[in-house]
Amino acid sequence: HDPSGSLHCIPRVNSNAKQLDTSRRKAKAYVREAQNAEKRVMNVDLRDTINQRNCPITFSIEDANLFAHPHSDALIITAPIGGIPVHRIMVDTGAYSSILMLRTFKKLGLDPADIRPCNDQIQGFNGSISRPVCEILLPIRFGGFGPKSKIIMETFKVLDVQNEYNAVVGRTALYKLPRSLTLLSASRSFHIVEEQETGNFTELSDLSLPDVRRTTQFASVTDIPLIADTDVPATSDLPETLNEALDPEQSFHEEDIRIHDDMDPRMPFKDKNHHVRAEPVEDIETIYVDGLTQEKSLRIGANLQEPVRSCLIQFLQSNSDVFAWKHEDMKGIDPQKACHRLNLDKTVKPVIQKCRRFGPDRQKALEEEVNKLIDNKFVKEAKYPTWISNPVLVKKATSLWRLCIDFSDLNQACPKDSYPIPHIDYMVDATSGHQLMSFLDAYSGYNQIPMHPDDVEHTSFYSARGLYCYVMMTFGLKNAGATYQRLVNKMFARLIGHTMEVYVDDMLVKSEQASEHIAHLSKVFDILREYSMVLNPKKCTFGVGSGKFLGYMVSQRGIEANPAKIRAILELAPPTCVKGVQALTGRLAALNRFISKLTDHCKPFFYAIKKKKPFKWNAECQNAFDNIKEVLSRLPTLQKPLPDEPLFLYLGVSDVTVNAVLIRQDGLQQFPIYYISKALHDAELRYPYMEKLAFALIIAARKLRPYFLEHSVVVFTSFPLRQVLHRPDTSGRMIKWAIELGQFDI
Repeated sequence: HDPSGSLHCIPRVNSNAKQLDTSRRKAKAYVREAQNAEKRVMNVDLRDTINQRNCPITFSIEDANLFAHPHSDALIITAPIGGIPVHRIMVDTGAYSSILMLRTFKKLGLDPADIRPCNDQIQGFNGSISRPVCEILLPIRFGGFGPKSKIIMETFKVLDVQNEYNAVVGRTALYKLPRSLTLLSASRSFHIVEEQETGNFTELSDLSLPDVRRTTQFASVTDIPLIADTDVPATSDLPETLNEALDPEQSFHEEDIRIHDDMDPRMPFKDKNHHVRAEPVEDIETIYVDGLTQEKSLRIGANLQEPVRSCLIQFLQSNSDVFAWKHEDMKGIDPQKACHRLNLDKTVKPVIQKCRRFGPDRQKALEEEVNKLIDNKFVKEAKYPTWISNPVLVKKATSLWRLCIDFSDLNQACPKDSYPIPHIDYMVDATSGHQLMSFLDAYSGYNQIPMHPDDVEHTSFYSARGLYCYVMMTFGLKNAGATYQRLVNKMFARLIGHTMEVYVDDMLVKSEQASEHIAHLSKVFDILREYSMVLNPKKCTFGVGSGKFLGYMVSQRGIEANPAKIRAILELAPPTCVKGVQALTGRLAALNRFISKLTDHCKPFFYAIKKKKPFKWNAECQNAFDNIKEVLSRLPTLQKPLPDEPLFLYLGVSDVTVNAVLIRQDGLQQFPIYYISKALHDAELRYPYMEKLAFALIIAARKLRPYFLEHSVVVFTSFPLRQVLHRPDTSGRMIKWAIELGQFDI
């Protein structure tokens, strides 16, 4: 192993080496010769063999001295494929495609949903034809797991052949790396740092070159593991036909694998309204509320101290009626207190969609799902409906089917309910800094709200058994989220903002002191009984000190970034297209509150996806990509401001961006509250420096308006910003900004 970042050397089976023979004695002699290469005099003049070009990447005599010469050994490496280290990967400059052996594919534990059909043919040098079973796009990392590693996305053809190698890296992968390869020293190096284009040549500065080497130790194929030791579940056998693994009609891909109740209508699809469900992150333990049968269990924090722990267990045992242990326990909300109305536009002509046909497997799944809905009294038979929609079956991560309804036509006829949804940032602020929290989840929350009787038959849909319509509100109807938010705001109006926070169906009970938590839970449970709303015991957690809420980590310490979001970016391969860059910037935008000068970091990405020029991922983009990963590895913990305390604002401007950070001060220490960064466009780029500074202030005031209204804000600047804003001869926009800022205590 090279400390500079090279991969581990691996045992290998040497093929195509002319020194090998059927004689075991000759094979052992060749091993001894190769391993003692440094002790013998080389019989070739490497200075004549190695091309000493005027290039920063060179292979010197010292590199070649590690091996016996002459040799014709293949270059074999170990590299993580799909995040799992794989041994015996052959780097083949003569192969066009990259190959993954079927046995290796099975061992990697990959998601069959990622498989793609492949109609290509692999032709050998003797004209033999091999047909790939399938193909799959996987990340492969060169250079280990350190900062000098390099990740590329490569399409591997999966072949069912007997071969001593687990995978073959072909030219399609090698061309994606600025690389240098020499088989004489059995080494491969690639660029990591930024390429600076000067004139007609490329100059590489501060070069850091991890390399990949091989050892020449011999063993049988069975002596060498396919995959490095790691706890990875093996997948089942590859489907005999791609039709079992690939679903051409599937329109969604579930990335978040969580436990879902069969009757829970909420789907984890990454749509614009999706948010990460609240859940604890610390250790939890299971308790039983029926000590005899142990069929009814709940989850509590494992770090609870006495007497809070004993009191909480006793409280939950005495309030087990608030939970729906089976579907029959769900009574539903009284229609007099809440129901969902469509408010259809009467001028819109009703739409009866053309009935779609399904294959046998989908048809069977549809019948099963409809039977569940009938048994649970979520639907009833419809007679002469004027609106009819088609069912849509979506495959879950568990390979089961989820029933959805295509309400697209119906939703177009419904006006938008503009009922406000709480602002996530300020709800997260209100949640942090508490000693104990409990995460609550309603049992099939949407299905607990009834439909208005006049709108029931408008939700009709086709099934093999006839026409059915929803009597309870279902996921997918327009304004369903607003109806649910209106209900919970009405239910917990006295508690929200004090001991409870509610965002649609995410409910959180919070207590600054652990001793007060049971009293706060008692008030919540009383309200749940009043409205006949029941909780899902499998998804509730009580008495924890930290957890994920609305995509953030909240605890008594403050607000931290979601580790899953950080890990998703750190493990991301460099983008190869415009959509890849857009996906990267979208993920970074979810962390913008934590990153100082985010727009400056992302500036090369924005230039790379300009429509006027073709996409090009250059050295500047790669350098920015590496820098942002380094920034993500040390994100700060944010704090919320205390009531009535003064806050401080730092401003920063550059040629193309304006930045700001709002902080609070505790003694001599300063703690960030919120980072802001914005790119300048068009006329904004031509603002004088003083106007850019004022623009940064106005952007911060607009973005952080609630903070500016509730606190006095001190702006740190070495420029006479106040005098400029109130000067009579200033520009028109500066006067407008001064008037807008006049409402705040700055």
